[in-house]
Amino acid sequence: MIDILELVSNIRPLDKTAMQEARFHFDNLIKPKRSLAKLEDMVCLYIGATGVTNAVELEYPRKVISIWASEQDKLFVEKIYAGREPLNYLAEKAKSEVLVTELVCEKSTLTPESIIDALLTGLETTENNIKCNGYQLFSVAIPGRYILPAEWKKIKDEDPYYILQCFDDVRIAAAVGAILMSAYLRIPVMLDGLASVVAAYIASKISPVSLAYCIATNITTEEGQEDLIKELGLSAVLRLQIAQGQGEGTALAFTLFDAGIKAYKEMETFAQAGVHTEVEEFSLSKK
Repeated sequence: MIDILELVSNIRPLDKTAMQEARFHFDNLIKPKRSLAKLEDMVCLYIGATGVTNAVELEYPRKVISIWASEQDKLFVEKIYAGREPLNYLAEKAKSEVLVTELVCEKSTLTPESIIDALLTGLETTENNIKCNGYQLFSVAIPGRYILPAEWKKIKDEDPYYILQCFDDVRIAAAVGAILMSAYLRIPVMLDGLASVVAAYIASKISPVSLAYCIATNITTEEGQEDLIKELGLSAVLRLQIAQGQGEGTALAFTLFDAGIKAYKEMETFAQAGVHTEVEEFSLSKK
């Protein structure tokens, strides 16, 4: 059994030196400085996790959208397995796999014990999926449109396990475990929809370092999602106004991510193009 406290204590920060080198590389490409905006940010975060800064050695990551479902999501899960959800088509275009973990909670209300069980399920399932399949970019998605509880403002600063008990949702508890394990394994995590952002918020209360591995993919129409993203200090890649966060936004963000990797690997630098040094220095000067 995984020791949660030990695992959390061993989550390491992103490699800031590698991220600085990645940013310098982007700034030296033949283009306006920071012109690729969030595409550059995503790739720099990925490089901070992998530590690989060399453009030739940097790989396109193997990607997965990990869906955490319960009995209430039966119809959605059936359509995913049948390949009939929009997510199936978008994920295929993004060259991403889709995995569904069906969670079972024997009790109607989460107890402290069942919360730990769900966390461990998220930790162990994610560890197994990443290690066995070699995933390098991970997404957390929870089906359906989510609503923050009425007492959210009162409970948001409480103990993370108490917050999980208030939410009373085995999917969010498992997603918290998934985010913590991804950070421990140095795998960036894409957040899709309010429920996954809530999971990242709770995970950050257990391990503040884990938040550095998170990327908000898109703004949905779920009330409170955008505010919570801002509170976490994140900035969403897209504003799709999708009604819910069950993976579609991540699939589109994956496509943009690959475009950022392609630019990093294939665009010429000023030096490679033989551009005069003064021009290169001007392009890197502070505004």
